[in-house]
Amino acid sequence: MTFKFNESDITSEKSLWDIYKLSRQIKPSIFQSVAVIFVMVLLAINSFLLENNTQVILDDTRKWAETGFNFSITTLGFLIAGFTIFATLSKPKMMLAMMEHVNKKTGLPTLKYNFFTFMKVFIMYTSFSVLYLFIEIFGQENGLLSNVIVFIPNAECIKVVLINLSYSIVGSSFFYLLLLLKTFIFNIYAITMNFLRWEYNEINNENQD
Repeated sequence: MTFKFNESDITSEKSLWDIYKLSRQIKPSIFQSVAVIFVMVLLAINSFLLENNTQVILDDTRKWAETGFNFSITTLGFLIAGFTIFATLSKPKMMLAMMEHVNKKTGLPTLKYNFFTFMKVFIMYTSFSVLYLFIEIFGQENGLLSNVIVFIPNAECIKVVLINLSYSIVGSSFFYLLLLLKTFIFNIYAITMNFLRWEYNEINNENQD
């Protein structure tokens, strides 16, 4: 079997940033986007309008950041382990055939489209882990952020806005990560079914020969 694509196309991405730029062509579902925005708006309403005690919002944000870091790192470990096993068991011949086929929605090779859906989950979990860690390290009481903000004009107002924004972003990010986990599980199922369909056609073709 002869393939028409260039072998260098398989390894054209040299960093996670390269993968992320291409993976942006894979758009989230309307439900996912609307749901995350809805949760963020509700949290923003609570922090900016309903809860007047900024310290309560700040304490919740710090607590969520700590919980989020533990959750994201732990889940990421399981996801990578599962993906590694999954990729190891995949048939190279089928994956090369997928590389030659182009996904119509994104224009990406089907192989990279499928793998980018997984990599996007890994990248998002890693990115939010960094955000949570940043809040834990620099956002603590008398931490770097609080000590730097005092030198900025209108420091108190800026501090309140940053706390409320952080509360909305961190809280909604939990919901977003759970939706990504749902997407990851479905993609495992969908690609496994495609593997079986490939095997089905291969066996049928061998029997016909």
